[in-house]
Amino acid sequence: MTNSEQGEYESDDSGMGEWGNERVADRSGRAQKAAITDRRFPADATNYRLTEPSASFTSTAMASSMRPRVGVPGKGNTQTGGELDFTNGSDAALGTLACEHISALDYSIASTVATSLSVERGSLVTESEQSEECSPDKRLIPPCTSEEDRAALLHATFLPPVTKGSLEELDLDWIQSNINLRVDLNYDHDLHFTPVSGHKGRQKKEEAVEYWLSLAAELRIAYQHGTLDDCASCPKASPPSTPPYFTPRLSQMFLSLQDLLLTLVPDHDREQVNQYFDIELLLQEVSHGLLDVIRLAQWLCGLLTTHCAPMRDELAQEMAEQIQEGAEKGDLQTLVQGIEKLFAFLEAMKLDVANHQIRSFRYHLIEDTVAFQQDYFHTRLWGGKVNANASKQWYEEAVRKHHECSISITIRNTPAHSALIHGLVELCCSPSSVIPETLKHDQARLQTIRNEIQDVVHLVISLTVFDHFVQHILGGQRPVSTVQTQIRQTRKLLESRIMDLTDGTMARNKSITEVWSQNHRAIALELTRAAWVACGRNPALLVHAEVDSKAIELSNSFRSHGPTTARVLRKVLEKATHDHAKRFHKMTTLAISEDQRQWHQVRQQRQQGRNRPGIEEPARMLAHVAVVHWRVWADLVYLAQ
Repeated sequence: MTNSEQGEYESDDSGMGEWGNERVADRSGRAQKAAITDRRFPADATNYRLTEPSASFTSTAMASSMRPRVGVPGKGNTQTGGELDFTNGSDAALGTLACEHISALDYSIASTVATSLSVERGSLVTESEQSEECSPDKRLIPPCTSEEDRAALLHATFLPPVTKGSLEELDLDWIQSNINLRVDLNYDHDLHFTPVSGHKGRQKKEEAVEYWLSLAAELRIAYQHGTLDDCASCPKASPPSTPPYFTPRLSQMFLSLQDLLLTLVPDHDREQVNQYFDIELLLQEVSHGLLDVIRLAQWLCGLLTTHCAPMRDELAQEMAEQIQEGAEKGDLQTLVQGIEKLFAFLEAMKLDVANHQIRSFRYHLIEDTVAFQQDYFHTRLWGGKVNANASKQWYEEAVRKHHECSISITIRNTPAHSALIHGLVELCCSPSSVIPETLKHDQARLQTIRNEIQDVVHLVISLTVFDHFVQHILGGQRPVSTVQTQIRQTRKLLESRIMDLTDGTMARNKSITEVWSQNHRAIALELTRAAWVACGRNPALLVHAEVDSKAIELSNSFRSHGPTTARVLRKVLEKATHDHAKRFHKMTTLAISEDQRQWHQVRQQRQQGRNRPGIEEPARMLAHVAVVHWRVWADLVYLAQ
């Protein structure tokens, strides 16, 4: 995989309910909250009503005017930590806190009514230089908040780890227009998206941990604090000299969740999503302690299992059950973990959809690859974003060297791209050569071929040292047939063992030559033991001096025989590449790709154990790259006047 990156939050205005008559004024001039309506639920859904309490709730909870269906806790000063009673209803708002003598929720609604504004999608993202004064967009962090929660509230990302923007690279339009994917698709027969890994993956996980911690802290503050009163723990805490404020994330989380759902469900289910995710109504329900988290989770589970791959059904059920458990037990940590699973599930669904689209459109994308690349690079050439002068000079130099090369005598009747093949082979056999700009999108493939060739060079040298040592042990005499068989079998095992040694010490900052040089003593030990076994000797009697001698010989051979061996392999590789290119030249891009896929399948079936380095695979890959590359770039750059 192509791993997904964080993107800008993008959305439209679909599905957003406008503010209704949420506020009326009484004679005292104080604002009152209007009743919660049913308008969030679809017409064919169960009526929005209070249900009977379950046996898992306390008598106090059952006596409350709120029922166990309520998934948001009410205000309470006697409970702290992760175990909270969500069944006690309250006017305490998850998104509000005391601000002077007016609640932040009342302040927010009053401001909204005064300006006749409706919440626009994405408008909840705050400006970078917003005032730290108490405002509808900011909330005070209470003194009783832990240092860990305070840090998360202040520094966590504002958007959830998974958003429509962060997954935009998985959209079909992006897949069809992404140049890297369109080029790679020709050669990678199992190309698919995977979650982000490596350094970016670790960074994403760290940001996610902080985000979910901030969300739990936000919910905890809302539960323990009303609009005007502090909790019992606040007077005991030491408040900072400057009261810190944070931007609530809950509303933006709802928006992000709605956006993700709208991108994953078919058109006929989008109206249902918009009805459930009336953001203004959801926030009102949160403020009144009426948000039915359990019902929402169960509806999401049903919706997602209708459209996800069957293998994901169990994960969707686990998500809903964890949210339900957190709501019923008043355990904020469990509740937030369930929400985290929900977003992870949506990311997995999007990956499934994107990978299905790649499989479905693969043939079409490969058939269209030359026309697409020509159009793409033509635009960039004329726009000055690609400078092909150095690439043209590289090709002209490859033409000159090709005519001078002795191998050209035997391949004069090859197609016009024969000089390109000569240049590609030289690039792959010279690790220090600079890859031209026109081959930028094939750089990873060329580097893989370079590594393969260097592996072949060093493996050939190592096996040559082994062969000479076996002859030395046998005293130059021709071995009997049984010994010859033993030598062949041992030699084959030695190949795998040597490659295992070098594979285990690969590093990004080391070349293949450095890896082999670093392991020369371990390789010498293996080949010395193998030679003794092949000749019927007991390897337990092997002395260190003999191993040291072979280590020195092997190290010297790498330095002295490496260039010579590489030159020999270069001629073999170029001849094999030309042979494959002749055949590929008469085929369509799709036919070439399918031929390569079938060859790899047959090779995998025949190959026992790991693939050993050789010439056949690099030659086929170079021929494939050369033919497609020539069709794209010949008229654009190489033959252009």
